Amino acid sequence: MIKTILMTNDPEIAMDAQAAGVSRIMVDLETMGKKERQATRNTFISTHTSQDVAKIRAVVKDSEFMVRINPMHFGSEDEINRVVDDGADIIMLPMITRMVQLDDFLHLLAGRAKPLPLLETAYSMAHISDIVFDQRIEEVFFGLNDLHLSLGLDFLFEPLALGIIDWMAGMTAACGKSFGFGGMAAIGHGELPAERILGEHMRMGSSCVILSSRFCKDVAIDEPKGRRERLTQALAAIHGAWQQLEKRTPEQVQQDAGETFARIRALADHVRENGKV
Repeated sequence: MIKTILMTNDPEIAMDAQAAGVSRIMVDLETMGKKERQATRNTFISTHTSQDVAKIRAVVKDSEFMVRINPMHFGSEDEINRVVDDGADIIMLPMITRMVQLDDFLHLLAGRAKPLPLLETAYSMAHISDIVFDQRIEEVFFGLNDLHLSLGLDFLFEPLALGIIDWMAGMTAACGKSFGFGGMAAIGHGELPAERILGEHMRMGSSCVILSSRFCKDVAIDEPKGRRERLTQALAAIHGAWQQLEKRTPEQVQQDAGETFARIRALADHVRENGKV
């Protein structure tokens, strides 16, 4: 079954999410350059702070706890040390634009937590073989928000329809490494329906997906009353959809992929004509 990642800096939400079965709880510290890069997109810009790491670690006992840090910069050593000291199981590094950044990250981390490179730049895509061949790396994640911007595309999921994610997934799997990509809404929701995104994760052998800001909206995550039950139901719906997708024949898998790609191309055309989905 695919692993799920939920971003939050709210201890109550974190406790409800892990009780519902979310695989990984993530605090997102990335702020450097993100607002400028994604200024024209309706994407999540984190307001999480370094103080949130210990606060969420204190309540996350059953799920894995991960932290996305800032891109490598002059203060990275202090940031990494603090996140490690505050108990992160997994540390995600965004915006790799030179291999030395990844090397420095892995050196500073020194095996104290699991490294998770976020491949979301044209540079990291082009150098994926160097990244996934590194024996210190067990898993990578493909970030569609910044990747589609880096490639000059118009719609979040265009790298999927163009075969770029298939190619990156194949390179990663050939090295025996696991990968995840993108985000998804709750089942039954999303401009690109969550079921179609989930089908692509299964087709390519993905191991994890982020529960997006749209998912959080779909389950009214900021409303405390009944939140744990809503999250439990939403996770059960993902599991149920996954089980149904497993029953497909190879021909059905390919047909579904073709229909999904056609839907993505139509949405991309709509964005080019109207400026938004």
